[in-house]
Amino acid sequence: MTPEEKQSFYEDGFVVLRDIVPPEAVTRAVRMVYGGLSAIWQASIAKKRNDGRSDPQVETRFQNAVRAATQAGSNSSILDLVATDSPLMLSMTEALGHPFRPIRGAQLATIFPHEPGNGINEAGYFADELPFYGWHGHLDGLWNGAAPVHQRTDRPMNEEELTRWNRDPARNGVRRTYPGGTHVLNFTALLGIPLSDQLVEGAGNLGLLRGAHHAIADFFQYQRDAGGPLGPDGPGWERIDTNARNFSGLRHYPDQVREQFSDGAEYTSDGRMWPRPTLIKVKPGDAVLTLHAVPHGSTRLEGNSPRLMAYFRLVSSARDPSSPENSVDALCDCWLEWKGMHELAY
Repeated sequence: MTPEEKQSFYEDGFVVLRDIVPPEAVTRAVRMVYGGLSAIWQASIAKKRNDGRSDPQVETRFQNAVRAATQAGSNSSILDLVATDSPLMLSMTEALGHPFRPIRGAQLATIFPHEPGNGINEAGYFADELPFYGWHGHLDGLWNGAAPVHQRTDRPMNEEELTRWNRDPARNGVRRTYPGGTHVLNFTALLGIPLSDQLVEGAGNLGLLRGAHHAIADFFQYQRDAGGPLGPDGPGWERIDTNARNFSGLRHYPDQVREQFSDGAEYTSDGRMWPRPTLIKVKPGDAVLTLHAVPHGSTRLEGNSPRLMAYFRLVSSARDPSSPENSVDALCDCWLEWKGMHELAY
């Protein structure tokens, strides 16, 4: 990274690296994604043409297409985006000061044009009442409920609904608690590689709470000093917001941090404050590197083109191999694992 990029990374908690992913690598990845979707579409049409009659060959074709799509994140064309000898990975490794652990795959985050719904989101509010294209932000590695979000505003969940919702693990595979006194999993960095244009707002942009990594790390240190645990249900962080529209909104980052970002915020009719995110404007060939400690989330897609992103969750090879998904020290010091940033950060 350039000195300017490192300074931006330190101050903001993220940095956009322009024109660093080779166009041919992006093209291969995009063709693979759309090819997989086309295979599912064609196989579905073949099933429909059978009018419900069993055809082992057609069914096998459909199952193979679905399986390939669900495993697309580990396809070689996706992994080529983060080849260890690529300019992107060499730049990030220099800033990290260590190699990253081997990358096994990506989350392919797709948003397709559709008629907007108005369901209640994980924060417990209607999607269309939130400002900033519906952004509400979260930290990764948090339990998000084992059942779909409660969609009622006239009553809280009943006992049966609560039982289903409170099970472990959550829909995202995360548990409420982990050994070592933490209620959150963490990684070293989130790397997003756009596979579609997102140069205007309303394109399903990644939204980031600029500079919040400093406050998040301080908050985790406060929880640690208070005896823990770290994360939701620990000191100063009630997991459930019973004042949300659905009586069961999830606090995906602590209110103590949220309240520090009132400048430029907007408010819902109940007086709830919603911090203004930085909406990232990127195109294929760019990459955005973000610390785990920066609340993030996608925004609404209002255009007529799909939003395609490949997200890689990266872990430093210097992290204790016995707990690669959980470092209390790194939660309390978001630069701990970034040896190449220490001169600037300390």
